[in-house]
Amino acid sequence: MKWNKCILLCAVLLSVVLTGCAAETTMSQSTENSAPAGSAAEPVKTEQTDVTETDTFIPQGDKYIALTFDDGPTGNEDGCTERLLDGLKERNAHATFFLCGYRMKDFNSMMERYLTEGHEIGNHTTDHIRLDIDTADGGLEQISSNQEHIAAYTGEAPTLMRPVGGAYNDAVLASMKQLGLPVILWNVDTLDWKYHDDADIVRQRIIDNAADGVIVLEHDLYEATVDGVLAAIDELQQQGYAFVTVSELAQLKGVTLEPGKVYTGFTSKDVVVDHGSNFS
Repeated sequence: MKWNKCILLCAVLLSVVLTGCAAETTMSQSTENSAPAGSAAEPVKTEQTDVTETDTFIPQGDKYIALTFDDGPTGNEDGCTERLLDGLKERNAHATFFLCGYRMKDFNSMMERYLTEGHEIGNHTTDHIRLDIDTADGGLEQISSNQEHIAAYTGEAPTLMRPVGGAYNDAVLASMKQLGLPVILWNVDTLDWKYHDDADIVRQRIIDNAADGVIVLEHDLYEATVDGVLAAIDELQQQGYAFVTVSELAQLKGVTLEPGKVYTGFTSKDVVVDHGSNFS
């Protein structure tokens, strides 16, 4: 009987010892897993806490210009739009493209490149008509239908619009406010719609009117426009200019774009319009 008690006591003592060892091992593992920052167990963290992905992606310069192109796309492979996109990519330049719905039906092979290469897409109506005089709803149907067209091709609906000819009235502004879209015009016109065979006029008008915060109007319909724009970018980048989208330019200038309001640029001379008309 004494031997049985002795054996039982030894078993109890062994159990206590083993339990203590297991607890110590568990505590040690817990301590390793909660090691202080900088130890081998701490996951590596990036240094981008205060910098957004968009901020790091915006081309950097001393001065900024937003190039915009209306009425596209033009052509598929080897067309004007593809050549322009290739040139912008080589130069790390962003731009805003105001697209027409009816043209996307024929020329859509470039659609996936716009957003993936840092550009911005805007709405330029479905049928390229004057919203102030050729619609009874202030362009509501023309713009909303084109929103759907663009989203179907790119996966995203535009957040900006440009009326054909820059023409608007109170009805147009009311419709754009309803659709949640700012109205983007320009303060530099290259006149490529008039001198569409002269690349030097396009280049020179961009150079002569370059200023921090301007929005430039072009059309990716003409070979001369592509040549003139790319030549101007090469020259102005040497002067410290960077080329960004309209929304990037607004962000850089601390401007919040509001639906139904008109923006011609982001220089000290530009005034935001929220009522009235243009051309009518």
